[in-house]
Amino acid sequence: MICPHCAKNLLQRSRSGHKCGYCGKHFALDPKVEGAGLHDVRIRRLVGKLTGAGELVCTVDQLRYAAERRGRPAQAFRGSRGSAGCLGVLGVGALIGAMALKGTPIALLALVGAALLGFAVRQVVLADEPAPPREHTTRWTAGTFHDTVVPRWKKVYSALPAGLVEDALVRSDPPVADPAFVLLCPDRTVTAFLHANHYPQRHRALLVADLRAAPRGLPVVVLHDASPQGCLLVADARAAQPGRRVLDAGLPARAVLAAEDRSVVLRDPFRAPELQIRLERDAGWLNSSELAWYAEGWWSPVAAVAPKRLMAIAVRAAERVLEQPARIPLQKSPVARVAPMAAARPEEPAETRRRALAVGFLTWPEPNAGPNPGPNPGPNAGQHRKGTP
Repeated sequence: MICPHCAKNLLQRSRSGHKCGYCGKHFALDPKVEGAGLHDVRIRRLVGKLTGAGELVCTVDQLRYAAERRGRPAQAFRGSRGSAGCLGVLGVGALIGAMALKGTPIALLALVGAALLGFAVRQVVLADEPAPPREHTTRWTAGTFHDTVVPRWKKVYSALPAGLVEDALVRSDPPVADPAFVLLCPDRTVTAFLHANHYPQRHRALLVADLRAAPRGLPVVVLHDASPQGCLLVADARAAQPGRRVLDAGLPARAVLAAEDRSVVLRDPFRAPELQIRLERDAGWLNSSELAWYAEGWWSPVAAVAPKRLMAIAVRAAERVLEQPARIPLQKSPVARVAPMAAARPEEPAETRRRALAVGFLTWPEPNAGPNPGPNPGPNAGQHRKGTP
């Protein structure tokens, strides 16, 4: 690892006790002690990337996801040709030993050699057969990462890097007096991130973690994981109040599939089969690839999305849910096309007089167009004429 103070490359013998053997200064994290990939230089680099050099505030759990491995694990098989080779060599050796020896050990060695050769053959046969689905989880749990990184970092540097906050210490903004929409997100990391960056005040949003807490009548934006539970949350929000506008702003499985090697993907092969049945019935917007991906047990957390992209998704969702239908331009209205033509025709004096009598004008109005307005009506034109309306 690299010393965060003097930039020297430290071998394991040069960094015992979390202390640099060259400059004598302490550092917070050692990848051999705290875990692979955890060292001070990488943590600072990740925090700088997540916060956009100070533009955003990110949480410790977002840092945890940024330090996670990406993509699917390698496909496991029920057998291995390498293991078959080793077992075959041992089996042949046991048979040769049995032929060279005399007495009781011959039968025993022959039996062992035959068994080893049988296992070797089995390994070859099963080498191309995929292993049963296995669970694939994060490298560190939220509790482990918080208990490992945060105390060590505070002990050495007195405070977390600039722009990084603990999820549990983020204060929720006071609810806006007149919210324009509801943002529904069950993930505490995402809501802490939005509160830390004052998203509710800037966009008049009410953040809730449960659909039952969403006031009736307000539009709803659902920000969810790429998971069956997330997709069904959208379906439930639409079914809870028919006619209410519900915008799906969650992480789509197709986006994860398009960049799976750069995404945090997890697997729960023991998921309840009822979820898949409901998914196929209620989430009609999913394509066959997404349904197959979910059926295999895969999912991806929305909290693992880069903070800058996550904020852009939330901001764009607020703009979409609040935008008004486009108004018809004036020039496209049939009335708007006829009115200028009628106004452009000079009005005849007789037509002007007829119009005035119909509406009860006390004076004759001037024609609204035409080059000659007519003679001066005289000083008494404004007086009331007897017998006129």
